[in-house]
Amino acid sequence: MQSMKMKSKKSAFALAIVIWIVAALLLGIAFIMNLANDNLKTTKVLDSKLKTRLEAISVIEVLKYAMLTSNYDSQSIFLQEKLPYDIPKHLFLDGRNYKIEKGIEFTLQDTSALLSVFHPNFELLARFATDNREQYFAIKDSVWDWIDEDNIVRLNGAESSFYKFKRSAQYGPRNYSAIQSINELRLVNGVYDLSDEKWKKLKKFLSLDGSSNMNVVLMKRFLLQKLLKLSDSQSTILESYKKTDMNKFYRKVEASRNYDNEVMSFALSFVIDVNLTVNDNRAATNIESMIRFKKLQDNRILVKSYKIY
Repeated sequence: MQSMKMKSKKSAFALAIVIWIVAALLLGIAFIMNLANDNLKTTKVLDSKLKTRLEAISVIEVLKYAMLTSNYDSQSIFLQEKLPYDIPKHLFLDGRNYKIEKGIEFTLQDTSALLSVFHPNFELLARFATDNREQYFAIKDSVWDWIDEDNIVRLNGAESSFYKFKRSAQYGPRNYSAIQSINELRLVNGVYDLSDEKWKKLKKFLSLDGSSNMNVVLMKRFLLQKLLKLSDSQSTILESYKKTDMNKFYRKVEASRNYDNEVMSFALSFVIDVNLTVNDNRAATNIESMIRFKKLQDNRILVKSYKIY
Protein backbone atom coordinates (compact mmCIF):
# COMPACT_ATOMS: atom_id res chain seq x y z
CA MET A 1 0.00 0.00 0.00
CA GLN A 2 2.81 2.37 0.93
CA SER A 3 4.68 1.54 -2.30
CA MET A 4 1.57 2.37 -4.31
CA LYS A 5 1.30 5.73 -2.53
CA MET A 6 4.97 6.46 -3.22
CA LYS A 7 4.49 5.59 -6.91
CA SER A 8 1.41 7.85 -7.04
CA LYS A 9 3.32 10.75 -5.50
CA LYS A 10 6.19 10.26 -7.92
CA SER A 11 3.78 10.17 -10.87
CA ALA A 12 2.05 13.35 -9.66
CA PHE A 13 5.41 15.07 -9.20
CA ALA A 14 6.58 13.99 -12.67
CA LEU A 15 3.30 15.17 -14.17
CA ALA A 16 3.69 18.56 -12.50
CA ILE A 17 7.20 18.90 -13.89
CA VAL A 18 5.99 17.96 -17.36
CA ILE A 19 3.17 20.54 -17.12
CA TRP A 20 5.62 23.25 -16.06
CA ILE A 21 7.95 22.31 -18.90
CA VAL A 22 5.07 22.41 -21.41
CA ALA A 23 3.90 25.77 -20.00
CA ALA A 24 7.43 27.18 -20.30
CA LEU A 25 7.67 25.93 -23.87
CA LEU A 26 4.29 27.46 -24.71
CA LEU A 27 5.36 30.78 -23.19
CA GLY A 28 8.59 30.60 -25.18
CA ILE A 29 6.68 29.88 -28.39
CA ALA A 30 4.25 32.74 -27.66
CA PHE A 31 7.19 35.11 -27.06
CA ILE A 32 8.89 34.02 -30.27
CA MET A 33 5.64 34.40 -32.23
CA ASN A 34 5.07 37.88 -30.76
CA LEU A 35 8.65 38.83 -31.60
CA ALA A 36 8.23 37.47 -35.13
CA ASN A 37 4.99 39.45 -35.49
CA ASP A 38 6.76 42.66 -34.37
CA ASN A 39 9.58 41.98 -36.80
CA LEU A 40 7.04 41.41 -39.58
CA LYS A 41 5.37 44.77 -38.81
CA THR A 42 8.75 46.50 -38.72
CA THR A 43 9.71 44.88 -42.02
CA LYS A 44 6.47 46.08 -43.61
CA VAL A 45 7.06 49.65 -42.37
CA LEU A 46 10.67 49.58 -43.61
CA ASP A 47 9.43 48.26 -46.96
CA SER A 48 6.92 51.13 -47.12
CA LYS A 49 9.63 53.64 -46.24
CA LEU A 50 11.85 52.30 -49.01
CA LYS A 51 8.98 52.44 -51.52
CA THR A 52 8.04 56.02 -50.60
CA ARG A 53 11.71 57.01 -50.82
CA LEU A 54 12.07 55.53 -54.31
CA GLU A 55 8.76 57.12 -55.35
CA ALA A 56 9.87 60.53 -54.08
CA ILE A 57 13.16 60.33 -55.99
CA SER A 58 11.22 59.32 -59.10
CA VAL A 59 8.83 62.29 -58.78
CA ILE A 60 11.75 64.70 -58.33
CA GLU A 61 13.33 63.42 -61.54
CA VAL A 62 10.01 63.85 -63.38
CA LEU A 63 9.71 67.43 -62.09
CA LYS A 64 13.26 68.16 -63.24
CA TYR A 65 12.37 66.90 -66.72
CA ALA A 66 9.15 68.95 -66.70
CA MET A 67 11.03 72.14 -65.80
CA LEU A 68 13.53 71.64 -68.60
CA THR A 69 11.00 70.87 -71.34
CA SER A 70 8.15 73.30 -70.54
CA ASN A 71 7.18 76.70 -71.84
CA TYR A 72 6.86 79.46 -69.26
CA ASP A 73 5.71 82.98 -68.49
CA SER A 74 6.60 85.32 -65.62
CA GLN A 75 5.01 83.16 -62.91
CA SER A 76 4.41 79.62 -64.16
CA ILE A 77 5.32 76.79 -66.52
CA PHE A 78 3.19 74.96 -69.10
CA LEU A 79 3.89 71.26 -69.48
CA GLN A 80 4.38 70.16 -73.08
CA GLU A 81 4.53 66.40 -72.70
CA LYS A 82 2.58 63.66 -70.94
CA LEU A 83 4.32 62.65 -67.72
CA PRO A 84 4.23 59.41 -65.68
CA TYR A 85 2.30 61.18 -62.91
CA ASP A 86 -0.98 63.10 -63.03
CA ILE A 87 0.72 66.50 -62.74
CA PRO A 88 -1.32 69.58 -63.75
CA LYS A 89 -0.41 71.00 -67.15
CA HIS A 90 -0.12 74.50 -65.69
CA LEU A 91 2.13 74.84 -62.64
CA PHE A 92 2.55 78.10 -60.74
CA LEU A 93 5.99 78.62 -59.20
CA ASP A 94 4.67 80.59 -56.22
CA GLY A 95 4.85 77.92 -53.53
CA ARG A 96 1.24 76.72 -53.78
CA ASN A 97 0.60 73.09 -52.82
CA TYR A 98 -0.18 70.50 -55.52
CA LYS A 99 -1.63 67.11 -54.57
CA ILE A 100 -1.50 64.28 -57.09
CA GLU A 101 -2.13 60.54 -56.93
CA LYS A 102 -0.65 58.01 -54.46
CA GLY A 103 -0.36 60.45 -51.57
CA ILE A 104 2.10 62.66 -53.44
CA GLU A 105 2.16 66.42 -52.91
CA PHE A 106 4.70 69.09 -53.74
CA THR A 107 5.38 72.81 -53.91
CA LEU A 108 7.52 74.75 -56.39
CA GLN A 109 8.81 78.18 -55.41
CA ASP A 110 10.92 80.29 -57.71
CA THR A 111 13.33 82.08 -55.36
CA SER A 112 13.05 85.36 -57.28
CA ALA A 113 9.89 86.02 -55.24
CA LEU A 114 11.83 85.75 -51.97
CA LEU A 115 14.40 87.87 -50.14
CA SER A 116 17.96 86.74 -50.68
CA VAL A 117 19.93 86.03 -47.51
CA PHE A 118 23.08 85.05 -49.39
CA HIS A 119 23.49 88.59 -50.74
CA PRO A 120 20.99 90.61 -48.69
CA ASN A 121 19.57 93.98 -49.62
CA PHE A 122 19.87 95.59 -46.18
CA GLU A 123 17.16 98.20 -46.66
CA LEU A 124 14.58 95.78 -48.10
CA LEU A 125 15.30 93.13 -45.48
CA ALA A 126 14.79 95.62 -42.66
CA ARG A 127 11.63 96.97 -44.26
CA PHE A 128 10.10 93.49 -44.54
CA ALA A 129 11.16 92.52 -41.03
CA THR A 130 9.52 95.28 -39.00
CA ASP A 131 7.41 98.44 -38.98
CA ASN A 132 9.23 99.71 -35.90
CA ARG A 133 11.52 102.59 -36.90
CA GLU A 134 14.19 101.87 -34.28
CA GLN A 135 14.28 98.17 -35.14
CA TYR A 136 14.36 98.97 -38.84
CA PHE A 137 17.62 100.95 -38.55
CA ALA A 138 19.12 98.40 -36.15
CA ILE A 139 18.50 95.55 -38.61
CA LYS A 140 19.67 97.51 -41.66
CA ASP A 141 22.98 98.59 -40.10
CA SER A 142 23.61 95.38 -38.12
CA VAL A 143 23.21 93.06 -41.11
CA TRP A 144 25.67 95.28 -42.96
CA ASP A 145 28.12 95.14 -40.03
CA TRP A 146 27.65 91.35 -39.90
CA ILE A 147 28.96 90.75 -43.41
CA ASP A 148 31.51 93.53 -43.90
CA GLU A 149 35.15 92.76 -43.11
CA ASP A 150 35.92 95.71 -40.83
CA ASN A 151 35.17 96.24 -37.15
CA ILE A 152 33.79 99.77 -37.55
CA VAL A 153 30.31 100.06 -36.07
CA ARG A 154 27.65 101.78 -38.14
CA LEU A 155 25.33 104.26 -36.41
CA ASN A 156 22.72 101.64 -35.45
CA GLY A 157 24.82 98.56 -36.12
CA ALA A 158 26.74 96.01 -34.06
CA GLU A 159 30.26 94.62 -34.24
CA SER A 160 32.18 92.10 -32.11
CA SER A 161 32.21 94.19 -28.91
CA PHE A 162 28.41 94.50 -28.94
CA TYR A 163 27.84 90.74 -29.10
CA LYS A 164 30.55 90.04 -26.53
CA PHE A 165 29.68 92.64 -23.88
CA LYS A 166 26.03 93.59 -24.42
CA ARG A 167 24.71 90.23 -25.60
CA SER A 168 27.24 88.03 -23.71
CA ALA A 169 27.27 85.86 -26.82
CA GLN A 170 29.91 83.30 -27.75
CA TYR A 171 29.87 84.54 -31.33
CA GLY A 172 30.55 87.68 -33.33
CA PRO A 173 29.86 88.94 -36.87
CA ARG A 174 30.76 86.63 -39.73
CA ASN A 175 32.78 89.41 -41.40
CA TYR A 176 32.32 87.74 -44.74
CA SER A 177 30.13 88.81 -47.62
CA ALA A 178 27.79 85.81 -47.65
CA ILE A 179 25.50 84.54 -44.89
CA GLN A 180 25.55 80.74 -44.97
CA SER A 181 22.19 79.92 -43.40
CA ILE A 182 18.77 81.48 -43.01
CA ASN A 183 18.90 80.75 -39.28
CA GLU A 184 22.24 82.57 -39.08
CA LEU A 185 20.34 85.78 -39.78
CA ARG A 186 18.45 85.26 -36.51
CA LEU A 187 21.73 85.85 -34.61
CA VAL A 188 22.14 89.37 -35.97
CA ASN A 189 21.30 92.34 -33.75
CA GLY A 190 17.82 93.64 -34.56
CA VAL A 191 16.68 90.37 -36.10
CA TYR A 192 17.56 88.70 -32.79
CA ASP A 193 15.14 91.09 -31.08
CA LEU A 194 12.17 90.24 -33.30
CA SER A 195 9.40 88.25 -31.63
CA ASP A 196 9.14 84.56 -32.55
CA GLU A 197 5.94 85.35 -34.45
CA LYS A 198 7.59 88.08 -36.54
CA TRP A 199 10.65 85.91 -37.19
CA LYS A 200 8.50 82.98 -38.40
CA LYS A 201 6.63 85.36 -40.71
CA LEU A 202 9.86 86.82 -42.08
CA LYS A 203 11.50 83.40 -42.45
CA LYS A 204 8.78 82.28 -44.88
CA PHE A 205 9.97 84.92 -47.34
CA LEU A 206 13.71 84.24 -47.11
CA SER A 207 15.91 82.22 -49.44
CA LEU A 208 19.59 81.29 -49.53
CA ASP A 209 19.68 81.86 -53.27
CA GLY A 210 21.84 84.71 -54.49
CA SER A 211 19.31 86.13 -56.98
CA SER A 212 19.69 89.90 -57.26
CA ASN A 213 16.34 90.69 -58.95
CA MET A 214 12.98 90.16 -57.28
CA ASN A 215 10.08 88.97 -59.43
CA VAL A 216 7.18 91.26 -58.55
CA VAL A 217 4.67 89.05 -60.38
CA LEU A 218 5.35 86.05 -58.14
CA MET A 219 5.48 88.04 -54.91
CA LYS A 220 2.88 87.60 -52.21
CA ARG A 221 0.76 90.70 -51.66
CA PHE A 222 2.44 91.42 -48.31
CA LEU A 223 5.87 91.56 -49.93
CA LEU A 224 4.68 93.55 -52.93
CA GLN A 225 3.08 96.07 -50.62
CA LYS A 226 6.29 96.49 -48.62
CA LEU A 227 8.49 96.55 -51.71
CA LEU A 228 6.57 99.33 -53.49
CA LYS A 229 5.45 101.05 -50.25
CA LEU A 230 1.75 100.72 -51.08
CA SER A 231 -1.35 101.10 -48.92
CA ASP A 232 -3.59 98.08 -48.27
CA SER A 233 -6.11 99.21 -50.87
CA GLN A 234 -3.42 99.95 -53.49
CA SER A 235 -1.81 96.53 -53.06
CA THR A 236 -5.20 94.79 -53.22
CA ILE A 237 -6.08 96.54 -56.50
CA LEU A 238 -2.64 95.80 -57.95
CA GLU A 239 -2.93 92.15 -56.95
CA SER A 240 -6.29 91.88 -58.72
CA TYR A 241 -4.68 92.91 -62.02
CA LYS A 242 -2.69 89.65 -61.98
CA LYS A 243 -5.95 87.78 -62.58
CA THR A 244 -7.67 90.24 -64.90
CA ASP A 245 -5.10 92.21 -66.89
CA MET A 246 -1.41 91.31 -66.60
CA ASN A 247 -0.31 94.07 -68.95
CA LYS A 248 -2.03 96.62 -66.73
CA PHE A 249 -0.23 95.09 -63.75
CA TYR A 250 3.12 95.59 -65.52
CA ARG A 251 2.31 99.21 -66.34
CA LYS A 252 1.13 100.05 -62.82
CA VAL A 253 4.23 98.53 -61.23
CA GLU A 254 6.62 100.31 -63.60
CA ALA A 255 4.77 103.58 -63.00
CA SER A 256 5.23 103.29 -59.25
CA ARG A 257 7.71 105.83 -57.87
CA ASN A 258 9.32 103.04 -55.82
CA TYR A 259 9.88 100.71 -58.75
CA ASP A 260 13.59 100.03 -59.26
CA ASN A 261 14.57 97.93 -62.27
CA GLU A 262 17.96 97.25 -60.73
CA VAL A 263 16.44 95.07 -58.00
CA MET A 264 13.00 94.27 -59.46
CA SER A 265 11.92 92.34 -62.53
CA PHE A 266 9.04 90.44 -64.16
CA ALA A 267 11.03 87.29 -64.87
CA LEU A 268 11.62 83.89 -63.30
CA SER A 269 15.08 83.13 -61.96
CA PHE A 270 14.64 79.37 -62.51
CA VAL A 271 16.24 78.69 -59.15
CA ILE A 272 13.47 76.60 -57.64
CA ASP A 273 12.82 75.48 -54.07
CA VAL A 274 11.19 72.03 -54.39
CA ASN A 275 9.41 70.50 -51.40
CA LEU A 276 7.96 67.03 -51.95
CA THR A 277 6.15 64.51 -49.73
CA VAL A 278 5.18 60.91 -50.57
CA ASN A 279 2.93 59.20 -47.99
CA ASP A 280 1.41 55.70 -48.09
CA ASN A 281 -0.15 55.78 -44.56
CA ARG A 282 2.59 53.50 -43.15
CA ALA A 283 5.57 55.70 -43.94
CA ALA A 284 6.40 59.04 -45.53
CA THR A 285 9.41 60.48 -47.33
CA ASN A 286 10.16 64.18 -47.69
CA ILE A 287 12.59 65.86 -50.08
CA GLU A 288 13.66 69.49 -49.78
CA SER A 289 15.87 70.71 -52.59
CA MET A 290 16.98 73.90 -54.30
CA ILE A 291 17.69 73.37 -58.00
CA ARG A 292 19.12 75.81 -60.50
CA PHE A 293 17.53 75.17 -63.90
CA LYS A 294 20.01 77.23 -65.90
CA LYS A 295 22.67 76.07 -68.29
CA LEU A 296 25.99 76.09 -66.48
CA GLN A 297 28.86 75.17 -68.82
CA ASP A 298 28.21 71.50 -69.71
CA ASN A 299 25.49 70.95 -67.09
CA ARG A 300 21.84 71.63 -67.66
CA ILE A 301 20.96 71.93 -63.96
CA LEU A 302 22.72 72.39 -60.65
CA VAL A 303 21.38 70.94 -57.40
CA LYS A 304 22.31 73.63 -54.86
CA SER A 305 20.92 71.81 -51.82
CA TYR A 306 19.26 68.44 -51.21
CA LYS A 307 17.79 66.84 -48.11
CA ILE A 308 15.78 63.60 -47.95
CA TYR A 309 14.25 62.18 -44.79
